[in-house]
Amino acid sequence: MNRPKSTSQPTNQDKPLLSSFLYELNIARRQLALYPTDHPQIKSSIEKTLSLLNELFQSNPTITLGIAPDGLLFERLWLDKDDSNHTAFAEYFSALGIASVSFHEGLKGPELIRFNQLLRSDRDVVEASGGFSKLLDQQQIEHISVIPIDYDAFQASQNFTEQQDQLWETFLHGLQNGILDFGDTESDFDLTAIADVLNQRLVDNTEAQNPYAESIDLFIEKRLRQDNFSSVTTATDRKFNALLEQLNPEVQDQLFTSIFGVLDRHQDAAPGLLKKIPAQLLQNAIARKSQQNSKISSRLLSLAKSLANGPESTFNHKIQTGPKTLSHDMVRARLDVLFSEEQQDLYMPSNYQAALGQILSNDISGSIPDDEKLNLKKQLETQPIERNFVAILGEMLQEPLDSDQEDAVQQNLIELSRYFLDTGDFISLSEIYRQWSHYLYSDKAHASIFDEKVLANHTQTTFMTEVLDSFELWEEPTQNHVSDYIVTVGDPYGDLLIEQLGRAPSWPERQRWISILENIGGDTQQKILASLNDRPWYLVRNLLTVLSRYLDPKSIKVVQQLSEHPHPKVRQEAIRILFSCNPATANRQLLMDLRNNDLETRLTAVQIADLSRDPTVLALLHKYLDKEPSTDTEVELISETIRTLTRIGNRESIPVLRRILKKQGLLVSRRTKQLQAEIIRNLATFPGSTAEKLLQELTSGKFKQLAKEALEQRQ
Repeated sequence: MNRPKSTSQPTNQDKPLLSSFLYELNIARRQLALYPTDHPQIKSSIEKTLSLLNELFQSNPTITLGIAPDGLLFERLWLDKDDSNHTAFAEYFSALGIASVSFHEGLKGPELIRFNQLLRSDRDVVEASGGFSKLLDQQQIEHISVIPIDYDAFQASQNFTEQQDQLWETFLHGLQNGILDFGDTESDFDLTAIADVLNQRLVDNTEAQNPYAESIDLFIEKRLRQDNFSSVTTATDRKFNALLEQLNPEVQDQLFTSIFGVLDRHQDAAPGLLKKIPAQLLQNAIARKSQQNSKISSRLLSLAKSLANGPESTFNHKIQTGPKTLSHDMVRARLDVLFSEEQQDLYMPSNYQAALGQILSNDISGSIPDDEKLNLKKQLETQPIERNFVAILGEMLQEPLDSDQEDAVQQNLIELSRYFLDTGDFISLSEIYRQWSHYLYSDKAHASIFDEKVLANHTQTTFMTEVLDSFELWEEPTQNHVSDYIVTVGDPYGDLLIEQLGRAPSWPERQRWISILENIGGDTQQKILASLNDRPWYLVRNLLTVLSRYLDPKSIKVVQQLSEHPHPKVRQEAIRILFSCNPATANRQLLMDLRNNDLETRLTAVQIADLSRDPTVLALLHKYLDKEPSTDTEVELISETIRTLTRIGNRESIPVLRRILKKQGLLVSRRTKQLQAEIIRNLATFPGSTAEKLLQELTSGKFKQLAKEALEQRQ
């Protein structure tokens, strides 16, 4: 029995009903990823959801939920935070940057379905498309509205005038919601203002420390989920590190306590996050934690120490017989052992020994323990001596060198780089680049980026060209090592890779260049954007594939422009990308291409038509099947249409396919018979029981063998 309709505020009696509504809404959202929109399961779920919502409308024509990362607010009352449906709803909407969502009386099934489809978008795509409200307008969803989180409320600026207590509150709020952006990367004032507040608020202030620790926990948890345990450093990570560097040691300790606490609960994510933190900060934090007898797990502490003591490395041949940072005596002793090896001239360029000998002063002497000497000699027997030199040089770069030593090290690294390029040892080549980069960008180096020689050598055009040519010289797995090295160097290879992609004669080779460009990311994206004008269509299409991995407002704008490119293959790739971020625009362009008189244009449009859920698109595809094919090109178009309809899986397509299968007799053309066989093959994967029933019918006719094979495949 319905309650009398009232304009008063909802009360606690609505909360159980609201929980049921959220439960059904979550089910409806998930099922849309499994079934087409007209599936009976979807219809039943949507009807149940609307039935509960209509009961809620008896109290108020508008039901509004406030969104927090860990809970839902309903008319100033928190819903049960232990209910997984509430937390799932809260986390999902919070991740999309939504502060509140309202459902208005009059909401119908089609609108709710389109709304659930929009929820499949991620936050970056929503923001790039102009926000969730704009997407609601584009999809003509009138009875659901949202209020986005005001990011500006959590971004300081040079004109910032709020009082410190206001900045403190917005800072905590931003952490809790995972939306803190720390201001403009070009401005130091913003980070300094926040750091000043933290330094003043948190020292010897337990009352302020508790909410701060809780907020940091939430922020780190959310960052882990958003980054999917990635070790790639983002702009937000860099800003967070910049803020961290301006904090007092006591405040840094409080933050690291939270970070280590979260990582103890998510140890699989620990390497990715710890690699983003500057090594010096990590070293200081670990030293203080050790003195404080911290409760950090030994596994996590060991991992943090290993990352803090050196650069990230995939070099698996490093000498590991002593402590990470060796004394000068130990390094000298190792050199003496290396120099005493017989036939050393066969294994290294003639200037290695002299140059390495100059690295250390003549008055240094020392000895190496017998067990380490045996281990070292064992390694010398199983790997080239050049790798041992790289290991020793890497150990020396852990400490500051004087300018003469630095010059000698640079010269040796250049010589070794040439050697490893010629011999195809790209693991060692990557190690040299990482070791010297880490040293150069630390506060130890005398050389600057403008006068150093090692990185400049690695990024000379002739050197990079030889690296790219190595793909023709070496087989796998060396080719994989070449790719990894190029990604390590990164952006300098951007232009050369784009040229290689434009000249690649085969798809496997194009895939290689596309994969490397995707993995480099960063500034290479700007080079790609600049390369899209006046280029061959096939290069533009492939560059669009790379861009789709790193969508931002600027690249989305370019993609929208290219959705009207003269070549259908370029338009196809642009439309494919737009379906992930601007489905309304993508659908309009898709319909234009499906209605185009050019067969190639229609064929490329059909190949991606399953990305749309527009009934008009489905109707056009069905219309293609009504025409008797008169050419092989038309057969190809209809065959592709059959495959697309199978991917869509709408049961309305079954009667259309049946009509083609029922054409029998002497007048049936060879092309129609070809299409009939194509239909039966696709019925093997067509979802739903109606397809299986049709195959059962066909087992007693002329297609019985094909139908039986298709049925067996469905099993």
